[in-house]
Amino acid sequence: MEIGKTFSFVTEDEQWITKVLIGALIPLIPIVGTFAVQGYSYRVAQNVARGNPRPLPAWGEFGDLLKTGFMAFVIQFVYVLPVAIIYGIFVALTIAAAAISGESEGGAAFVGLLSLCFLPLIFIAAIVCGFAALAAIMRYLATDSFGEAFKFGEVLAMLRNHIGVFLMILVVGIIAGVVAGLGAIACGIGVLFTAFYAQCMIGHAVGQAMQRIFPAQQPVYAAPGYYGPPPGYGPPPSY
Repeated sequence: MEIGKTFSFVTEDEQWITKVLIGALIPLIPIVGTFAVQGYSYRVAQNVARGNPRPLPAWGEFGDLLKTGFMAFVIQFVYVLPVAIIYGIFVALTIAAAAISGESEGGAAFVGLLSLCFLPLIFIAAIVCGFAALAAIMRYLATDSFGEAFKFGEVLAMLRNHIGVFLMILVVGIIAGVVAGLGAIACGIGVLFTAFYAQCMIGHAVGQAMQRIFPAQQPVYAAPGYYGPPPGYGPPPSY
Protein backbone atom coordinates (compact mmCIF):
# COMPACT_ATOMS: atom_id res chain seq x y z
CA MET A 1 0.00 0.00 0.00
CA GLU A 2 1.29 3.46 -0.93
CA ILE A 3 0.79 5.35 2.32
CA GLY A 4 2.42 8.48 0.90
CA LYS A 5 -0.18 8.57 -1.88
CA THR A 6 -2.97 8.89 0.67
CA PHE A 7 -1.47 12.26 1.66
CA SER A 8 -0.73 13.68 -1.79
CA PHE A 9 -3.62 12.58 -4.00
CA VAL A 10 -6.02 15.28 -2.80
CA THR A 11 -3.91 18.17 -4.07
CA GLU A 12 -3.45 16.50 -7.46
CA ASP A 13 -7.07 17.33 -8.30
CA GLU A 14 -7.45 20.64 -10.14
CA GLN A 15 -10.54 21.53 -8.06
CA TRP A 16 -9.30 20.19 -4.74
CA ILE A 17 -9.60 23.51 -2.87
CA THR A 18 -13.28 23.86 -3.75
CA LYS A 19 -14.02 20.22 -2.95
CA VAL A 20 -12.22 20.33 0.40
CA LEU A 21 -13.89 23.63 1.31
CA ILE A 22 -17.34 22.16 0.65
CA GLY A 23 -16.37 18.97 2.45
CA ALA A 24 -15.34 20.97 5.50
CA LEU A 25 -18.69 22.78 5.66
CA ILE A 26 -21.02 19.86 4.87
CA PRO A 27 -20.64 18.25 8.36
CA LEU A 28 -22.20 21.38 9.85
CA ILE A 29 -25.53 20.04 8.55
CA PRO A 30 -26.82 17.81 11.39
CA ILE A 31 -26.86 14.05 10.65
CA VAL A 32 -27.16 14.50 6.88
CA GLY A 33 -23.71 16.08 6.69
CA THR A 34 -22.12 13.16 8.55
CA PHE A 35 -23.62 10.59 6.18
CA ALA A 36 -22.63 12.67 3.14
CA VAL A 37 -18.98 12.99 4.19
CA GLN A 38 -18.84 9.28 4.99
CA GLY A 39 -20.29 8.55 1.56
CA TYR A 40 -17.76 10.89 -0.03
CA SER A 41 -14.90 8.99 1.60
CA TYR A 42 -16.23 5.67 0.31
CA ARG A 43 -16.80 7.14 -3.16
CA VAL A 44 -13.10 8.06 -3.12
CA ALA A 45 -12.42 4.39 -2.34
CA GLN A 46 -14.54 3.26 -5.29
CA ASN A 47 -12.77 5.65 -7.65
CA VAL A 48 -9.33 4.52 -6.51
CA ALA A 49 -10.32 0.85 -6.85
CA ARG A 50 -11.50 1.53 -10.43
CA GLY A 51 -8.26 3.26 -11.37
CA ASN A 52 -9.61 6.80 -11.62
CA PRO A 53 -6.55 9.13 -11.71
CA ARG A 54 -8.60 11.91 -10.03
CA PRO A 55 -10.54 10.04 -7.35
CA LEU A 56 -12.10 13.06 -5.60
CA PRO A 57 -15.78 12.99 -6.66
CA ALA A 58 -17.86 16.07 -7.40
CA TRP A 59 -20.27 17.26 -4.73
CA GLY A 60 -22.98 17.45 -7.38
CA GLU A 61 -23.59 13.75 -6.66
CA PHE A 62 -24.84 14.67 -3.17
CA GLY A 63 -27.81 12.29 -3.23
CA ASP A 64 -25.66 9.29 -4.16
CA LEU A 65 -23.04 10.24 -1.58
CA LEU A 66 -25.72 10.47 1.09
CA LYS A 67 -27.10 7.07 0.13
CA THR A 68 -23.67 5.44 0.20
CA GLY A 69 -22.89 6.93 3.60
CA PHE A 70 -26.22 5.79 5.05
CA MET A 71 -25.83 2.25 3.68
CA ALA A 72 -22.33 2.05 5.13
CA PHE A 73 -23.70 3.21 8.50
CA VAL A 74 -26.35 0.47 8.48
CA ILE A 75 -23.74 -2.17 7.64
CA GLN A 76 -21.45 -0.95 10.39
CA PHE A 77 -24.33 -0.85 12.89
CA VAL A 78 -25.21 -4.50 12.22
CA TYR A 79 -21.62 -5.70 12.56
CA VAL A 80 -20.98 -3.76 15.78
CA LEU A 81 -24.11 -5.14 17.49
CA PRO A 82 -22.21 -8.07 19.10
CA VAL A 83 -19.92 -5.59 20.85
CA ALA A 84 -22.91 -3.64 22.16
CA ILE A 85 -24.53 -6.86 23.40
CA ILE A 86 -21.40 -8.01 25.23
CA TYR A 87 -20.97 -4.58 26.77
CA GLY A 88 -24.64 -4.52 27.81
CA ILE A 89 -24.25 -7.90 29.56
CA PHE A 90 -21.16 -6.60 31.37
CA VAL A 91 -22.97 -3.46 32.57
CA ALA A 92 -26.04 -5.43 33.67
CA LEU A 93 -23.97 -7.94 35.65
CA THR A 94 -21.95 -5.15 37.23
CA ILE A 95 -25.09 -3.28 38.33
CA ALA A 96 -26.68 -6.48 39.65
CA ALA A 97 -23.55 -7.43 41.58
CA ALA A 98 -23.28 -3.98 43.10
CA ALA A 99 -26.96 -3.99 44.09
CA ILE A 100 -26.80 -7.43 45.72
CA SER A 101 -23.53 -7.07 47.60
CA GLY A 102 -23.71 -3.36 48.41
CA GLU A 103 -20.34 -1.95 49.43
CA SER A 104 -18.92 -5.23 50.75
CA GLU A 105 -15.41 -6.34 49.83
CA GLY A 106 -16.82 -9.46 48.21
CA GLY A 107 -18.99 -7.37 45.89
CA ALA A 108 -16.06 -5.20 44.89
CA ALA A 109 -13.98 -8.29 44.20
CA PHE A 110 -16.74 -9.77 42.04
CA VAL A 111 -17.03 -6.56 40.03
CA GLY A 112 -13.26 -6.57 39.56
CA LEU A 113 -13.42 -10.18 38.35
CA LEU A 114 -16.16 -9.26 35.88
CA SER A 115 -14.00 -6.44 34.53
CA LEU A 116 -11.03 -8.77 34.20
CA CYS A 117 -13.10 -11.23 32.16
CA PHE A 118 -15.24 -8.91 30.06
CA LEU A 119 -13.02 -5.94 29.20
CA PRO A 120 -10.45 -7.97 27.17
CA LEU A 121 -13.37 -9.75 25.46
CA ILE A 122 -14.99 -6.42 24.60
CA PHE A 123 -11.68 -5.10 23.25
CA ILE A 124 -11.09 -8.15 21.04
CA ALA A 125 -14.70 -8.16 19.83
CA ALA A 126 -14.47 -4.46 18.96
CA ILE A 127 -11.39 -5.05 16.79
CA VAL A 128 -12.79 -8.11 15.02
CA CYS A 129 -16.23 -6.57 14.45
CA GLY A 130 -14.68 -3.29 13.28
CA PHE A 131 -12.53 -5.05 10.70
CA ALA A 132 -15.44 -7.26 9.64
CA ALA A 133 -17.65 -4.18 9.19
CA LEU A 134 -15.02 -2.59 6.96
CA ALA A 135 -14.70 -5.80 4.93
CA ALA A 136 -18.48 -5.90 4.51
CA ILE A 137 -18.58 -2.26 3.40
CA MET A 138 -15.82 -2.96 0.88
CA ARG A 139 -17.89 -5.83 -0.56
CA TYR A 140 -20.83 -3.45 -0.87
CA LEU A 141 -18.69 -0.82 -2.59
CA ALA A 142 -17.11 -3.34 -4.97
CA THR A 143 -20.40 -4.92 -6.07
CA ASP A 144 -22.94 -2.10 -5.53
CA SER A 145 -25.03 -4.79 -3.83
CA PHE A 146 -26.23 -4.23 -0.25
CA GLY A 147 -26.83 -7.95 0.23
CA GLU A 148 -23.16 -8.79 -0.42
CA ALA A 149 -22.26 -7.08 2.85
CA PHE A 150 -24.21 -9.68 4.82
CA LYS A 151 -22.68 -12.83 3.42
CA PHE A 152 -20.99 -13.32 6.77
CA GLY A 153 -18.95 -16.39 5.85
CA GLU A 154 -17.43 -14.70 2.82
CA VAL A 155 -16.80 -11.50 4.79
CA LEU A 156 -14.90 -13.38 7.51
CA ALA A 157 -12.94 -15.36 4.89
CA MET A 158 -11.99 -12.10 3.17
CA LEU A 159 -10.83 -10.66 6.49
CA ARG A 160 -8.84 -13.78 7.35
CA ASN A 161 -7.14 -13.99 3.94
CA HIS A 162 -6.18 -10.30 3.80
CA ILE A 163 -5.55 -9.39 7.44
CA GLY A 164 -2.31 -7.61 6.52
CA VAL A 165 -4.18 -5.24 4.21
CA PHE A 166 -6.65 -4.36 6.97
CA LEU A 167 -3.82 -3.69 9.40
CA MET A 168 -2.34 -1.24 6.88
CA ILE A 169 -5.70 0.55 6.69
CA LEU A 170 -5.58 0.77 10.49
CA VAL A 171 -2.14 2.38 10.28
CA VAL A 172 -3.45 4.95 7.78
CA GLY A 173 -6.43 5.55 10.06
CA ILE A 174 -4.10 6.32 12.97
CA ILE A 175 -2.05 8.71 10.83
CA ALA A 176 -5.25 10.33 9.55
CA GLY A 177 -6.36 10.85 13.14
CA VAL A 178 -3.14 12.75 13.82
CA VAL A 179 -3.71 14.85 10.68
CA ALA A 180 -7.27 15.62 11.78
CA GLY A 181 -6.02 16.77 15.17
CA LEU A 182 -3.62 19.26 13.60
CA GLY A 183 -6.56 21.50 12.75
CA ALA A 184 -6.93 22.42 16.42
CA ILE A 185 -3.86 24.65 16.03
CA ALA A 186 -5.92 27.15 13.98
CA CYS A 187 -8.23 28.07 16.86
CA GLY A 188 -10.18 24.86 16.30
CA ILE A 189 -11.61 26.03 12.96
CA GLY A 190 -8.99 24.15 11.02
CA VAL A 191 -10.35 20.87 12.37
CA LEU A 192 -13.21 21.15 9.86
CA PHE A 193 -10.71 21.00 7.00
CA THR A 194 -8.21 18.51 8.44
CA ALA A 195 -10.98 16.14 9.54
CA PHE A 196 -12.37 16.03 6.01
CA TYR A 197 -8.86 15.64 4.58
CA ALA A 198 -8.34 12.70 6.96
CA GLN A 199 -11.57 11.09 5.73
CA CYS A 200 -10.28 11.34 2.16
CA MET A 201 -7.01 9.72 3.24
CA ILE A 202 -8.87 6.77 4.72
CA GLY A 203 -10.99 6.49 1.59
CA HIS A 204 -7.88 6.29 -0.58
CA ALA A 205 -6.40 3.59 1.66
CA VAL A 206 -9.62 1.56 1.43
CA GLY A 207 -9.57 1.95 -2.35
CA GLN A 208 -6.00 0.67 -2.53
CA ALA A 209 -7.05 -2.32 -0.43
CA MET A 210 -9.96 -3.01 -2.75
CA GLN A 211 -7.58 -3.06 -5.71
CA ARG A 212 -5.68 -5.89 -4.04
CA ILE A 213 -8.64 -7.88 -2.77
CA PHE A 214 -11.04 -7.70 -5.71
CA PRO A 215 -10.06 -8.56 -9.29
CA ALA A 216 -10.11 -5.63 -11.69
CA GLN A 217 -13.16 -5.55 -13.91
CA GLN A 218 -12.83 -3.39 -16.98
CA PRO A 219 -16.09 -1.89 -18.25
CA VAL A 220 -17.24 -2.96 -21.70
CA TYR A 221 -18.31 -0.15 -24.01
CA ALA A 222 -20.54 -0.49 -27.05
CA ALA A 223 -22.06 1.96 -29.46
CA PRO A 224 -25.59 3.11 -28.52
CA GLY A 225 -28.20 0.76 -29.91
CA TYR A 226 -25.66 -1.94 -30.75
CA TYR A 227 -26.21 -5.29 -29.05
CA GLY A 228 -23.78 -7.48 -30.91
CA PRO A 229 -24.19 -9.56 -34.05
CA PRO A 230 -27.46 -11.41 -34.59
CA PRO A 231 -27.63 -15.15 -33.87
CA GLY A 232 -26.05 -17.24 -36.57
CA TYR A 233 -24.00 -14.37 -37.88
CA GLY A 234 -20.75 -15.42 -39.46
CA PRO A 235 -18.36 -14.62 -42.28
CA PRO A 236 -19.88 -14.47 -45.79
CA PRO A 237 -19.71 -17.71 -47.71
CA SER A 238 -16.94 -18.10 -50.22
CA TYR A 239 -17.82 -18.60 -53.86
